[in-house]
Amino acid sequence: MARLYPEYREEVRKKIIATAHTIFHEKGYMNTTMSGIATALGVTKPTIYHYFDTKEDLFIAVAEYERKLLQAFILESFSERDFLSGAAVFFDTVMEGYLKNIGPESVAITTRDEHLKAIIIDDRQKFLDMIAGFLAERQASGEITKDADVRVLACTFNALFQGLLIYAMQGMDIEDLRTVWNSTVRGLTQPNM
Repeated sequence: MARLYPEYREEVRKKIIATAHTIFHEKGYMNTTMSGIATALGVTKPTIYHYFDTKEDLFIAVAEYERKLLQAFILESFSERDFLSGAAVFFDTVMEGYLKNIGPESVAITTRDEHLKAIIIDDRQKFLDMIAGFLAERQASGEITKDADVRVLACTFNALFQGLLIYAMQGMDIEDLRTVWNSTVRGLTQPNM
């Protein structure tokens, strides 16, 4: 077997994850196969299994990759912006990017597969922790009212956004959804005037 340089190995792993991310979003978890991912990459299926023992292991890596993408979206959206402006930019950026390629399959998976449900719940908790940490920083800077519970806000914002995303997928007007997002974020984070 050929020896791989660690840097090369990591680059191949990243390419597998990025490709799997796209395919999971296009086809859903159930319709994605390791063979399909290998074909998309132009490699053999054993190459994929060299990096990931199971499709579930690859799915976990994809979930982490997506969480990092969302974290980057958050940081970029709020960079050099006040909280409310950043929230508006975040809505537009993520809505545009996700509306094209995300499906509600993760909800359906959790009703059929207990192991995948545990993976998704663990990933969701890590995502909410990241959001709560970000909100705590903004709260410390005075951009969010001091009496707000950042963990509750993180869960509320995530649930609101997921619901609005589903509405957008069903064809509701993005302008109306943007108004709901901006008004709710303002109402939950700003002191009553």
